[in-house]
Amino acid sequence: MRAAGAYQGRMSSLAEVVAALVPEGESFVIDAPEAWAQGRTLYGGMTAALAYEALRRTHGELPPLRSAQFTFVGPASGRLRFTSPLLRRGRSSAIFASECVNDDGAVARAVFVFGGARESKVAHDYLTPPAVEAPETLKPFRKEGEGARPGFWNNFETRLASGGRLLELDAPRPEFAVWTRFLNAGAADPNTALLALADCLPPAAMVHFPHPGPISTMTWTVDVMAPPEHLDAWHLLWASSEQAGEGYSMQAMTLWDDAGKPLAVGRQAVAIFV
Repeated sequence: MRAAGAYQGRMSSLAEVVAALVPEGESFVIDAPEAWAQGRTLYGGMTAALAYEALRRTHGELPPLRSAQFTFVGPASGRLRFTSPLLRRGRSSAIFASECVNDDGAVARAVFVFGGARESKVAHDYLTPPAVEAPETLKPFRKEGEGARPGFWNNFETRLASGGRLLELDAPRPEFAVWTRFLNAGAADPNTALLALADCLPPAAMVHFPHPGPISTMTWTVDVMAPPEHLDAWHLLWASSEQAGEGYSMQAMTLWDDAGKPLAVGRQAVAIFV
């Protein structure tokens, strides 16, 4: 694994974090890892990754992941318990529910959809990545290293490829494309890594925030075309706030690998408190 920064040694790899999930009855449990927190809760991508990891360990070999829908109900903190009952299994597909709770009640609920490949006469791809410079030529999207604030951000490197920075009110649109990679994914499951990576950026609406303020992702839908092939490589993550008002933002998202292959698309509804 590549050494990605002088401060990497302080952080556990993604694989080491999810390995802390342990079976307990029909559930998997884990103490919320503080190094992947966003304020008083895990950021949504880590909650989603843990939910998927608990599901795959509960049910064993599954068809490829095609889609997942998450509702984030309460802060993901303390002792987290994940359950993932089967809803339906067909000849080529399987659908599971997922629930995460802690001592205070519901944390998150999700539905995961898996489907085997089938022959089809329909094939197209209009998800062309934006034309941007290589990450090595670009500046960090936000502060990194020893001067960065504690939290999940310190598990990633980011380089702004296009669009605005946070709190850049004169940016033409509240959107950005950011090269992103794990500092240390370890030997994590590729879909676990995809879910952790695809939600690691702040909401695009924050480009037009007049000052810093709290945000909270309420729902996230992610449709998966392919898992990442190289977990330590750069990936391009684009997000655009399409409409914001009355304290909510609706945004679209796309994730590509460093060769321009689309891996996932998503939508989020985000509560904003500015």
